[in-house]
Amino acid sequence: MGIPLLFGVAFLAPNAALWLVLTSAAGIGGWEYFRMTLGAPLRGDAWLCVAGIVLVMSAGYWGLPATVVQASAALVTVAALTACMRSSVETAAVAARFGHLMAGFGYCALLFGALLALVRGPDPLLHSPTQAGWLLWPMMIIWAGDTGAYFAGRAFGRHKLAPRLSPAKTVEGAIGGLFASLAGGFVGWVVLPLPQAIEAWHVVLFALPGAVIGQVGDLAESLLKRSTGVKDSSRILSGHGGMLDRVDALVFAAPYFALLKAILQFT
Repeated sequence: MGIPLLFGVAFLAPNAALWLVLTSAAGIGGWEYFRMTLGAPLRGDAWLCVAGIVLVMSAGYWGLPATVVQASAALVTVAALTACMRSSVETAAVAARFGHLMAGFGYCALLFGALLALVRGPDPLLHSPTQAGWLLWPMMIIWAGDTGAYFAGRAFGRHKLAPRLSPAKTVEGAIGGLFASLAGGFVGWVVLPLPQAIEAWHVVLFALPGAVIGQVGDLAESLLKRSTGVKDSSRILSGHGGMLDRVDALVFAAPYFALLKAILQFT
């Protein structure tokens, strides 16, 4: 159900529909992050930061001035610390709790926000011709890499990549994943609606560094889960764990994709 809906939004809906999808995903990601680091049920300060994630992402998407976006983020910070101070948390634990709140707020608002910036069209109320390409191309690059890494690791894996974080991952699997990401990048370049100015060397420039960053994001999520003693960020996606489990690599690579798109002046 989720994949057909995503394709429908990407190919047919106004650009603002992607704002709804990605801010909702970020809010869920924030909820998962705070459940992992602060425990359930969430208190008011954590819910305030979840709302702040959606607020800051929305301010950036709808083209409000940079000072408004920055001030909104600052107000969320002030409000979170104030709520934390007024909670029943022991005084000695306030700093640690506030650190978790700010880490989760920054993690989701910035990383999901970069993905939202990547897919933002010139007019939020209209469908952008390339919005499906900018949403699905990074997914093809990252998820092709995940698949390639899995099969390369099973076939050739001998040397552990990061045994403390993810014992199953191997150096050989990571290398296979890079080749698969590159292949996924070229397939996406051919089949997806992307700017005509993109050339083959651009595909390499997007795919290889993006795949490396994505692999780092996957390990970072594993580290976060191990440090909090959880197996999955949540069970909200049946059979796939949580939102952060599914998009950890994608949102880590999103800032690189968005920055490169801006530098190369693609629309």
